[in-house]
Amino acid sequence: MSDNRVKQDIKNYLDELDKNQSYPADFDVFIAEINRLFTIPLEVTKADGEKMLVNKSISELLSSDTNTLGFDFDIIGNYRTGLTEPADWESWINTVNLMLDDITEPTETLSSGRENWTFRTVAQRDSIDSIRDNTGNWFTTPTENNPTYSADSPKIANAVAVPIRGQDQATGDVYFKSYEFYSGPNMALDGNNNYIDPETGLLKKDAQGNPMSPVFRAGAASEVFEGLSQEAIFEIQQELAGLGLDIGSYNFVPGVIDFTAKGNEIDFIAQLMTQANDANAMFPQLNLIDKTAPTLLGQLRPYLEYKKGVDAKTNAFLQDLQGKFAGEIVPPSESEVKGVVDALFAERGLYATSKDYAKYSTIFGNLQKQAAEREAEIEDNRISLGDVIGLAKSYDSTTNIGPYTYGGFGIVTPTAEEARQQLGKPLLQSIDVMSELGKIMDDLESGRIDASNEIAGRAAAAQQFKSNFMQFEENF
Repeated sequence: MSDNRVKQDIKNYLDELDKNQSYPADFDVFIAEINRLFTIPLEVTKADGEKMLVNKSISELLSSDTNTLGFDFDIIGNYRTGLTEPADWESWINTVNLMLDDITEPTETLSSGRENWTFRTVAQRDSIDSIRDNTGNWFTTPTENNPTYSADSPKIANAVAVPIRGQDQATGDVYFKSYEFYSGPNMALDGNNNYIDPETGLLKKDAQGNPMSPVFRAGAASEVFEGLSQEAIFEIQQELAGLGLDIGSYNFVPGVIDFTAKGNEIDFIAQLMTQANDANAMFPQLNLIDKTAPTLLGQLRPYLEYKKGVDAKTNAFLQDLQGKFAGEIVPPSESEVKGVVDALFAERGLYATSKDYAKYSTIFGNLQKQAAEREAEIEDNRISLGDVIGLAKSYDSTTNIGPYTYGGFGIVTPTAEEARQQLGKPLLQSIDVMSELGKIMDDLESGRIDASNEIAGRAAAAQQFKSNFMQFEENF
C-alpha cells in the first residue's frame, strides 16, 4: 500500500473478471482474493531497537498461526469477521480503516522468540479512498457483454448494500426541509427524517453503518437560553458576537433575550444548529456534534470550535489578500506624475526637468502603495460593537468593579484605548501622499531650494533698491 502496486493488482483482477465474465458467486470468495492482494507495509522494531519493514497481505496477517511470520499480531484478529465476512464492500473498507487506525501508533506484540517487539503501519491511507471508490463503482458499472449491472443488480451478489430509497414511497418525494428538525436546504431528507443522497436515494450512514438524522430539533435554539442567569446569557452573547452575530442589527440588550424578536441570538443559534446538523451528515468523520453532552450548547460545542477555526483561517486569508491587492495598485501615469511634481516644485520655487519626473515617478508610486496598504490596515483595525462586547465584563455587588453599587446584572466595557490595546489594534493614521512627497522633496532638493531662495532674495533686494533709487531721484 506504500505505492500503486496494490491498486494495480486489484485493478488487474477486476479487469480479468470483466474479460472472462466469471464473477465469484459468493461475495466472501471475492473478498478472500482481495485480502490476498491487499498488502500492508509494517514497520517492526525488535527488542534491541533494530527496525525492519515488511509487507504482509491481509490473508497472511489473519493466518491461523501468525507466529510463523516471526511475530504475533493478536490485535489483527479483532477484525477477522469484518475482513473475511463483511456485509458488503463498504463494510470491508470501513473495517480496513478501523484496523489501520488501531495500528498507526506502535503496538507491542510478542515475537516467536518470546521477545517484546512493536509494530505499526506506514500505509498510505489516501490509497484506500481510491480503492474504495474505484472498486465500489466497478460492482455496478455495465460492461459490453452485460449493460444491466446497477446498484440493484451488481456483478457480485451482496457486494453493494441493497438500495434503501429515501423518497416517500407513495409520491417519490425528496425533502429539503424538515418541520421537526433544523435542516436544509443543503441536505436531502426522507419522510423519516433520515439524510439521503438525492440522486440515488441511498441513506447516508455513520462509521457504524447507522442511518444519519439531524440532531437539533426545531425550537432547540430558544431552549439554549431557558433558565440561565443574565451573566450566563451574556457569556453566550459574547461568543455569538465572535462567531459573526451582528448585534447592531437588532435591539441588543446585554444579558437579556427577547424570545419574540427576529434576527437576534435565537435565530443565529438556529442557523448554527442547522449548519451543524447538515455538516455532521456531510462529514461524519469530524464528529461535529457531541450527542452525549448534557446541554444543548455542549452538544453544539464541537461545531462552534470547528467554525471558529474555519473562520480564523478565512479571515487571515482575506486580510492577506486585501494587503496584496493594496500593494498592487496601478502605478501613476506620466501626466499624473507631472502634475504633482510641477505643483510641489512650484511651491519651492523650482522648475522640474525630465530627470525630476523620472526620479519622482517611482517615489510617488511607492507612496501611493504605502497609503493603500495603510488604509487596508486601518480597515482591519476598526473596532466594532461586537469587539467591545467581546471584551466587556459582567459584574455584581461583590466584584467591586468600578464605582457601582447595583446588585443585579451589569457590564463594564473598556475604553477605546484599552480595547485597542487588548485587541492588538493600534490607532493608525492615514498616509498623506502629497505631504510625504513634499518632505522627501525638501530633503532631496535642499540645495536647489536654498539656491532658489537665495536668488529670489537677491532679486527682491535688487527690486527694493531699484524702487528706493527711483523714489530718491524723483524727490531730488
